[in-house]
Amino acid sequence: MVGTALVDMYSKCGCWRWAYDVFKELGGSRNLITWNSMIAGMMSNAQSETAIELFEQLESEGLEPDSATWNSMISGFSQLEKGVEAFKFFNRMQLAGIVPSLKSVTSLLPSCSALSALLCGKEIHGHAIRTDISNDEFMATSLIDMYMKCGHSSWAQRIFNQFEIKPDDPAVWNAMISGYGRNGENESAFKIFNQMLEERVQPNSATFISILSVCSHAGWVDKGWKVFRMMNNDCGLNPTPQHFSCMVDLLGRSGWLEEARELIQEIPQPSASVFASLLGACRHHLNSELGEEMAKKLSEMEPENPAPLVILSNIYAEQGRWKDVERVRELINDRGLIKLPGYSLIGVK
Repeated sequence: MVGTALVDMYSKCGCWRWAYDVFKELGGSRNLITWNSMIAGMMSNAQSETAIELFEQLESEGLEPDSATWNSMISGFSQLEKGVEAFKFFNRMQLAGIVPSLKSVTSLLPSCSALSALLCGKEIHGHAIRTDISNDEFMATSLIDMYMKCGHSSWAQRIFNQFEIKPDDPAVWNAMISGYGRNGENESAFKIFNQMLEERVQPNSATFISILSVCSHAGWVDKGWKVFRMMNNDCGLNPTPQHFSCMVDLLGRSGWLEEARELIQEIPQPSASVFASLLGACRHHLNSELGEEMAKKLSEMEPENPAPLVILSNIYAEQGRWKDVERVRELINDRGLIKLPGYSLIGVK
């Protein structure tokens, strides 16, 4: 149907208003596929309120939501980080007698992580076991990610261990490595990485970002260099700016400031975050000379951001160089920059 195709095309191009205009013009010729396309389009364009209205209007045309309709609502809310709403529609779907599909179940797990809703995550895990989908690689990866983000690495490891023959897909391994790294279990992360290599599973770009981040937080400079060189030498992968950024962060944290500076020069188009990372390291190690260079670079890239100059001023203050502190503060004032005040949020139950 041409009308449905237009709705889908406009939605995917971000022109949801045009998609909605076409949808309304179709009138009584709309079928369930058209409605599903419009609802999915609204969700993908962050128009969740309109998607809800459309969902409720479905029945007025004598139609019943099918699995695809429910999936659009559940996964849409999950992607918009509206976990509570996602769970509401998941429960409504079950009450309507619709059996949850693999897609709808796995799309809920990120919401469990975001809400720290471990109990809900366990309920979904139980559902996966009862419906015999817990051994699905995609499902297992989602469960591992959920348990890791909820701080229960032992449960994630149990799911990983259920595979007697480990998957060739690096996604499962990446979830384990990044999860252990997120929870500060750096030795365990490296153990999984080494096991991955022993099993001859090919690491991808995401694998190296995860393991380099682990090295950075653990302060493992030698291991970091070894992994960084392994990318190209053993795996044929060219480091991206994100990989370079991980190495710069590792070297900076460990006090290898000049080496970090030299590495930045190898990055084709270094981002502001790379310079900011090294400036932060200069602040920690009180290296004013390199700090000046990084602050200058950042000020050129983000002229309206006062943070680099504030950090440089703090370095001078730590060194007792009060004339330089005054000079930098005058520069901030002359440029009309405003130092944003810090604030905190307190949750009240």
